[in-house]
Amino acid sequence: MAFHLTVSSLYRQVADHGSFRVLSWGQISLIAFVSYVSLCSFLRFRRVNKLRQRYPYPDRASLAQMTNEEAQVIVQNICSYEFPYFYDLSQRYALFRTYAVENIAKLLVSVSDLSKSDQSPKRQVSILTDPFIAFLAHYAPTSSMLRKAVARMNYLHAPYIKSGRILNKDLLYVLYTAMSEPERFMRLYEWRPLLEMEVAAVASVWRYVGDLMEIDYEAELGKNQWRDAIEFLDDVSQWASKYEEQYMRPMDEVAQLGSVLMDLLLSAYPRALRPLGYQIVMVLMGARMRYAFRFPEPGVAVCALTYTLLLLRKLFLRYLSLPRFSRVVFVTEPDPTSKRMKHLHYLKEPWYTPATFWWRWGPTAWATWATGGMVPGDNEEMKPEGFLWEDIGPRSKMGKGSEETAKLEEVVQQRATGKCPFAVPSKT
Repeated sequence: MAFHLTVSSLYRQVADHGSFRVLSWGQISLIAFVSYVSLCSFLRFRRVNKLRQRYPYPDRASLAQMTNEEAQVIVQNICSYEFPYFYDLSQRYALFRTYAVENIAKLLVSVSDLSKSDQSPKRQVSILTDPFIAFLAHYAPTSSMLRKAVARMNYLHAPYIKSGRILNKDLLYVLYTAMSEPERFMRLYEWRPLLEMEVAAVASVWRYVGDLMEIDYEAELGKNQWRDAIEFLDDVSQWASKYEEQYMRPMDEVAQLGSVLMDLLLSAYPRALRPLGYQIVMVLMGARMRYAFRFPEPGVAVCALTYTLLLLRKLFLRYLSLPRFSRVVFVTEPDPTSKRMKHLHYLKEPWYTPATFWWRWGPTAWATWATGGMVPGDNEEMKPEGFLWEDIGPRSKMGKGSEETAKLEEVVQQRATGKCPFAVPSKT
């Protein structure tokens, strides 16, 4: 309001004198600054306002009618335009959180690439982050791309579910972290929190994925029907709190995973910045996870620095940064001929990233070289030509399971629907 009054008074001064020449450079600068801030604010909220007009959910009761198709479009807007990098970060954090759980940690240490520092980058890329998250966010609930992604995931999990090493409650906890962390991250760290409509959309999408994974909600929650996605998220959150109290605790396997993954994260940055980066991660991790991973408490100074930097970023994006006008792409569409897809964002090793001129010689490549990292094309083993569905998973599963995945895709297709998951009883 004060900004608008200032601008109005300046314009009245211009009108009284009949010329802009009476304004000082300071006044002109103030007009320009306020105009730019107003433009940023207008454009920042334009996209979400259009989304509200397209999907009018004025109150909590109306959220019960949100379909899977609508939820996917809303989530795509969140992770492609509004908050792409912090949405991606929230999903990485969500997965990191699951590694602090007893049963999950024991399984990963015994069978996964994640416990091996020389193989964890590939594992981190291949199944747990960008490809699956990208397919989930960018493809319609009934699309073949989403079906293939879920089918491949079900194939990789199937032997461990059958043997009892992955339990139904473990799958539900992984689902919980994936749908709860985006809301928390945006509320704490982004330029605006998620709208209730957006929170419901994220929960709806993950509830749908849980259906395709055949998670038995009734076995853990005592029911499989809810009024809307918010009620579903609330119930799962209450259940997850008790689950963490029981299973998130210090263990050798948890500490081993934490050490390897911290090395992976920090090795992507200059050596001189790694000690500070380590402390910042400790701040963001929270007390319960630090305790489980046996990580130290961060100092008061680094806590203050971390939250100050996040606040400055939030204010800069909200008032001084124009919104994104093109969507962020994490994984490309399949090539019409080879059917291969390419991964366009990497942390340490450029698995599945194309060795184009831009990726090898652009600004990002130079920065990567300067910090001792690898650029696409440095190692042919990392498949710069892209990946096929059967490449997703740990090294031991690469190129395997095509027939089994195809059969599981048929099962997933029978359960796929774009309708509202809360309007009809869940298939279990």
